[in-house]
Amino acid sequence: MRYKKYVGFPLVVIVVASLWFISKYKDVYKEEIEFNVNFINVPEDVVVNSTVNQLKIPVEISASGFTLIWEKTFGNKLNLDFKKNTYSRNDSLFFNPSKSLKNMKRSKEISYEILNVEDQEVSIDVKRFDSKRVPLVNEFKIEYSSNFVPLKEPAFTLDSVTVTGNDTAVAELKEIRVTGKPIIVSDSITSININLNEKYPDLRFENPNISLTIAATQMTEGSIESYVQLVNAPSNVEVKLIPEKVTVVYSTPIAQFDKIDNSDVRVIVDYNKVNDLNTAIIPEVRLINSNMVSSRILPKQIQVLTIK
Repeated sequence: MRYKKYVGFPLVVIVVASLWFISKYKDVYKEEIEFNVNFINVPEDVVVNSTVNQLKIPVEISASGFTLIWEKTFGNKLNLDFKKNTYSRNDSLFFNPSKSLKNMKRSKEISYEILNVEDQEVSIDVKRFDSKRVPLVNEFKIEYSSNFVPLKEPAFTLDSVTVTGNDTAVAELKEIRVTGKPIIVSDSITSININLNEKYPDLRFENPNISLTIAATQMTEGSIESYVQLVNAPSNVEVKLIPEKVTVVYSTPIAQFDKIDNSDVRVIVDYNKVNDLNTAIIPEVRLINSNMVSSRILPKQIQVLTIK
């Protein structure tokens, strides 16, 4: 019985104290606390003094007692967009909590209501670097495999970038030469992601993440039997071509192969280029279909015999 007496009394005290604590601090109170302001999305040409991101501002909030205990014990860091919450005057930057009250209230980091802040202008100590927009130059070594050929010149997502950093280096900068490991192309679209800040740590870029896109098409070969056409032959002589028919081997994208027929090729011998009665000449091959990329003929030469 004595044991139960000693155990029961403290237990009752704990239960009563807990009920009192819950009933007291579940209610909503208005209280002033401090926010630690942290600026995000700072422009690349601006460096904020480290003391600025340790800025503390008094804020009146409406929250439960439990929330107030937590906030006063552990504090609260509030992230504010640098561009939206600072303003300039006479080449100086300032922050005023009262001007940013609406942005604070919209913050998803806070689960309670912000009532008011002090109308207090704070000077923001920053250092600005020169900035400059320069073109990007692709210096990647690109190799095409599996009969792939380029459709067009490889291109970056941006043709130029804004760079900041060492003022002297930026002033002398004419272009950004982007290179890396050789690229092997074995597909119709190859995309390489590039972080310029990693490649050039001494500089800062407004848009450091870019990509290089390489468009290619896979080629195949086809062949067409075509008669050789003689042009500009005089009417008073007989001209014989050996052979009269040749094989034209052409290359084309696989996707366009079915769109090519025999009428898309002309093989021509111009008699004006014949300098002897019995001579060999390389005929001209005209590819009429734009889907035909290149060609060669078999045999390579035509024997031209002139009979008077």
